[in-house]
Amino acid sequence: MNPIQSSEDSGEPKTAAEIIEYFRRLHGQDGDYGEALPYRLTASGAWAASRPEHLFNFFKRVDLSQFRLFIDLGSGDGVVSCTAGLFTMSIGIESDPFLVSRAARAARDLNLLSRVGFIRADFLTQRIQEADCLYIYPDKPIDALEKTLEGWDGTLFIYGPHFPPKRLSLMEKLRRGRETMSVYT
Repeated sequence: MNPIQSSEDSGEPKTAAEIIEYFRRLHGQDGDYGEALPYRLTASGAWAASRPEHLFNFFKRVDLSQFRLFIDLGSGDGVVSCTAGLFTMSIGIESDPFLVSRAARAARDLNLLSRVGFIRADFLTQRIQEADCLYIYPDKPIDALEKTLEGWDGTLFIYGPHFPPKRLSLMEKLRRGRETMSVYT
């Protein structure tokens, strides 16, 4: 895997509060996100943004720092990968050129390039089994992903209530407001 990175970090990585504020501005939001979060149709399916404050809360509760490598499958604008980068090494895989460019810029703007990178590709064509932790906010059933992960001994986080895996075991379901993240092994 060869993550897209544009230049070296300058300064200290941003804090969770700075990441939250960065993506609120990027998404054109003031204060609470309310009902409308960004959404985009891509060649691989639909992408919808996740709330960075909820991600930070979920990642803190599961102690994301215990993982060696976090990969965000369908990373969109990078909000998940950048938030995960506060805890561990993080790679986002996204096929949409506009979104992966925006994500790489976010990592640079947030001084996270030493911990966060992005790959423009279909995640099913990548060696995702090398990670001990995967994340997905699925827009369709994840049967192909589950087949790819046969024999994999890691942790899968699924954001949102839709499309639970058929072959993995649910370990924990986290909730914050209306948002959920389920932990599978």
